[in-house]
Amino acid sequence: MPLKQSKQVAAGAPVPSLRAANETFSVTGDYTIKTGDASGDIIELGGVPANSTVIDVIIHHDGIGGTVDAGLLSGDYAKKDNARTCGQEFGAALATASAGIVRLAKNTNAVAPSASEQGWGVKLLAAPTVGKVIRATLLVVPQGF
Repeated sequence: MPLKQSKQVAAGAPVPSLRAANETFSVTGDYTIKTGDASGDIIELGGVPANSTVIDVIIHHDGIGGTVDAGLLSGDYAKKDNARTCGQEFGAALATASAGIVRLAKNTNAVAPSASEQGWGVKLLAAPTVGKVIRATLLVVPQGF
């Protein structure tokens, strides 16, 4: 499964640093479907800051086609490695055939904060439509809040 990266990850945008004990932080990623993108491809949309808890995921899309799984990626954040996998911590088989918004579909209380940055994104479960855009925002708070 080829790994794709949002324009933010590809450009080397850093993962936000959690500076205040009670602030909510957002991490946004954009990706435009390209010729050759296929079912099974994984799109890394951004990074989850170390020692943070995910509280929401919002996926805006142009109707990229079919469904996606949304979750944490294995391996090192921003590392281009086709062996990386995408979990379903945020949702499984989320509908993205028609333009719309998909929200967090699972309770993330069971997702333990990590001491290091982690990638997050989606796995395409159907052939996507070229030129369509997926834009997602991850909301996190510092661990323990």
